[in-house]
Amino acid sequence: MSMVDRRKDYRLPYHDRVIFSDGKTSKTAYAGNFSRGGLFVLTLDPYPIDTIVTTTFLLPNQAGSMSVKSRLAHIVFDKQRCEVDCGAGLQFLELNESQKSILNLQILNEKMGYLELKKILAPEKPSLSEVQRYLQRMPALQGLDLLELRYRVNRICTLFEPDEISEFSGADTDLGL
Repeated sequence: MSMVDRRKDYRLPYHDRVIFSDGKTSKTAYAGNFSRGGLFVLTLDPYPIDTIVTTTFLLPNQAGSMSVKSRLAHIVFDKQRCEVDCGAGLQFLELNESQKSILNLQILNEKMGYLELKKILAPEKPSLSEVQRYLQRMPALQGLDLLELRYRVNRICTLFEPDEISEFSGADTDLGL
């Protein structure tokens, strides 16, 4: 039996410093991804689950930082698999309308960027100048060779495809059996 990930929003790569504080101490970590609902920070020393923190971060192409009241929602610490990033999921609790707009615009811009970059990378020999132009806006992809870049972009673009599982999850679905 496979577990289906039922997250409300997809996660996009985000690799920048994040400061999160419980009001007594502050911690700094790199983020692994972000969504409309929160951030995943890479850390081996998280606060306990359900700790309320102020999370401060700077999204790409934004002039100022964003500070959001958040809750440490889950911890990932896998000693068996080194390919699984350890860290903590920070769930945004109080986003004002301006912050929601900034996050929505960032996600929309990144989605469009990934989909365009996928088209640019499709030919056997893509235009290097076009690829570099997109990579300037997408720091999470900088420094990758063409093979890994294609994999990452195509993998992320799968997030934007329709969810086939939800198409068949209706209670009144007739399987014709």
